[in-house]
Amino acid sequence: MFDPTLCSPSQSRAEFVHRLPPSRLGECHGSLCSFHDVRKAKTMSEPMGEPRQFSLIVVLSKDEHSIGILIGRKKRGFGKGFFNCFGGKLEASLGEHIQPAKGAVRELSEETGIVCPLEVMKRSFVGNIAFTFEDGDVNPSMKVHLFCIFVTTASAPDRGRDTGGPQQFPAHVFVRPDQIRGCDEIDPIWFRNIYDIPLDNMFADDSLWLTKLLQHYDERRQTETFFKFDAWFHFARGGAETNTIHAYHMAIRQDRRHERLTMEQKLFHSLHTERIQSPSIKEFKEAYGFVNATRNSLGKGEKRMQFVLDIAGGHGGLAALFLVLVPDCESAVVIDPALCESGKRGVDTAWKPFWEHSKTKKSLRYRHECLRTGLRDELAILEQKGVEPSNITVVACHACQHLTDETLEISADYGVNVAVLSCCQKDHDGSWKGLTRRLVKGNAALSIGSLMDLLTAGKMMAWSTGLSAGVEYSVKMKLLDEKITLQNRLIVCKALARGHRELDTKREEAHIKLTRAYARAHQVRSDTKPKQPNLKTFDPNSLLLGVGIGLAISFAAMRISRQ
Repeated sequence: MFDPTLCSPSQSRAEFVHRLPPSRLGECHGSLCSFHDVRKAKTMSEPMGEPRQFSLIVVLSKDEHSIGILIGRKKRGFGKGFFNCFGGKLEASLGEHIQPAKGAVRELSEETGIVCPLEVMKRSFVGNIAFTFEDGDVNPSMKVHLFCIFVTTASAPDRGRDTGGPQQFPAHVFVRPDQIRGCDEIDPIWFRNIYDIPLDNMFADDSLWLTKLLQHYDERRQTETFFKFDAWFHFARGGAETNTIHAYHMAIRQDRRHERLTMEQKLFHSLHTERIQSPSIKEFKEAYGFVNATRNSLGKGEKRMQFVLDIAGGHGGLAALFLVLVPDCESAVVIDPALCESGKRGVDTAWKPFWEHSKTKKSLRYRHECLRTGLRDELAILEQKGVEPSNITVVACHACQHLTDETLEISADYGVNVAVLSCCQKDHDGSWKGLTRRLVKGNAALSIGSLMDLLTAGKMMAWSTGLSAGVEYSVKMKLLDEKITLQNRLIVCKALARGHRELDTKREEAHIKLTRAYARAHQVRSDTKPKQPNLKTFDPNSLLLGVGIGLAISFAAMRISRQ
């Protein structure tokens, strides 16, 4: 399963001081298909035959305060002069192609003197790393089986950890202090501070996958949680001499606990793992709630968020979440005159791999320009491309009253959908302030913010709004969780063609209800159904009076007839 936290150098507090520069580390690809497309474009021919197979073992030690690593300097062969972890070519004649752990046990013993039981080595499997080269005719492709063990000099009573159950990972192996020694191919050297390892004198891929693995165990010294992944690296021409990566893809092998995480938890995990400060956790929760509320209001299957324009979006977190959470969203543009480079890096690091990994090709773009010109220009560009206005949604999170009004006005001019979460609402001419003090429920007066949001929603529902674009708006107000933000009233305006069946149906239903209510209030006789007498309000005295009058008339008629 893909994990985006593997696709970027870490932003943790401790840094690897000798890490190679980004120009040497190539481009990260969120999907394996994207990686292979680039690899094929960079290589004239496909790799011939099966890749050569190797084992590679990361040897670590730890105490309560730090993690150490044992690496060796190569004295001959491929990568001579480089530092590297331990391992070598698997011997098919020894059955090591079938059981790579056997080759790892053999190579570790030959190069370091550390004897690791086969079952322990099997449990310490991390994943596979595939290497391809632009000059594949000179440097054939390789497949590396990666393992990771911890060695300890603990006393005999603690050595029971060597044969722990199958759930224990990484595996621990007991060694004597004088047991580790080199060979004619490599010299082992301990680095007690993992952040000081000579990455500038190691293969370029170590600056990516090895640093991730080391940081994982350094930050989780007490928990020893699993860390397994697969990786693919495509190197530029020249091999060890140039030591430069063109492209790479990394995917974590998740355990079942991670598979049960919701999308919201995975997105949050990406921020937390990389210790990203911008977007902040609060901004993430606001944006996540904003996107879901907008999706539910506009409809999930109507492609109304195919193109998203984020007003004053800063780092672009809101726009990025539309790309991640809305399957049909193809493009998101952040329109903001301010530069927010640290936030943009945070968005790329945490979330870009999520939308790169989707089936739909998606893009996030920044336009450093003010709303008045930037938004109109972007809408005009989409209009020229023939994009239907109903497929465009303009969004603004925490927009002041002035920004809210302008965003809604421009959106209505073009007849597109719009969703705004207002803040800092203002009654510019002061005509509504007195009303807020009189609209009282109990002891709490209606806030000016609530009143202005209601007025804004009502203005978007007006008959004249969107008239020039041939649309009218169905408006909903959604409330986000006030624990996240007190400014939680989201106004979602769905653009519909005038005379749209959805609005006509609502109007007809409202008209029927109004007619019935009016008839009840004014006792208006219906043309289609005779009015039934109300026996509950009938007066019995009127019956007696009628009977008396009838008898008197009958008696008088009888006397006249006799005369």
